[in-house]
Parts: sequence; C-alpha cells; structure tokens
Amino acid sequence: MNDLVDILSDFGEVKVLSSPEDGINVHSRFKRKVWAFRSDFTGSLAKWLVKQSPYTVPDNLATCIEKFDKLASDTFGFDCNEMIEIELIGLTKTIYQLLEQIPEVMALNERKNGREGLGVVSRFGSDAINPDDDFIDILAVAQNITCDFATDADCRAYLDQNPDLFTEQMIKDLSGGVDH
Repeated sequence: MNDLVDILSDFGEVKVLSSPEDGINVHSRFKRKVWAFRSDFTGSLAKWLVKQSPYTVPDNLATCIEKFDKLASDTFGFDCNEMIEIELIGLTKTIYQLLEQIPEVMALNERKNGREGLGVVSRFGSDAINPDDDFIDILAVAQNITCDFATDADCRAYLDQNPDLFTEQMIKDLSGGVDH
C-alpha cells in the first residue's frame, strides 16, 4: 500500500483514510453494531483469502485461520456462545491490525517471485499471467470482512421486515413452482 501512496503523491498531497476518526465519510450501514459468531470472523477470512488468491488455496491457509482465530478471540472477547456484538465503525482497522501480526498472512501480501513495482496485465496480452507475480491485498481482505458483516446484517434486516416473501418463495421453489 505504501507503494501506491508514493505513486499517488506525485499527483499532490495524499492522505490515507482508514477510519471515521481520519475524516472518512462513513455510509450509514457501517454506523451500527451487529452480532457475530467467532466462526464468522474465521469463515470470512478464509473466504476472502481464497477469493483474492491467484491460487486455488493460498499458502498456509489453515495456519492463517488458526492464528487469526486466537488473536480475534483475545481481542474481541466472545461470550460463552462464541458471539459478540460489535461496532462496524473501525472494525476494518482492528482486523487489519490483527492480520499484520500474522507472518503467514503478511507473506500473502507479497509476490512469490519477489518482483517489485507495478505491473500491467491485459486480457488481450499473449503471455499467460504468472500467479507468482500476484499477491493478496491484506487491507482489502480486512475491508471485505467488515463488508461481510454489514451485508449479513442487511440481509437479516430485510428478511425480518419481509419474512413472508422469503418463506413464500422457498415454499414455491421446493414445491416446483406451485403456489400454496
């Protein structure tokens, strides 16, 4: 990320905004608390590491999840049901700070071939894309985990307000399209 800041600074002053305290305008969906299970944290981490990886399974995935689980448990203090009510504001920053403490996660933030600098990839290029020339943006992983919590809360709120729509559609789907 520092490379990007250096490049953008050529265009004038650059300020990296990482939380509302830094002056970022936060969408209302992030100005709330949500309930989350301990497994929501690890499941979302696994999801985003896999989705953003140039490989089917990123290196040391199990180790990354196990270490993150320990840090998240120590940081968030889940209750006896392994749940917590957590504020979404500032969550990305907290998650990123936890991920930074895990060497196996931060290794995913580096190219395997060691090349530095920006690269240009085109779908029209004749050369195959070398997955060793790619990396996982760990800050994006932290942001996506927070977005998972917000999206899940949005879905629950919608279904709570429209339970019949969901139930009716499920019954219709299960009965082969026949209304009951």
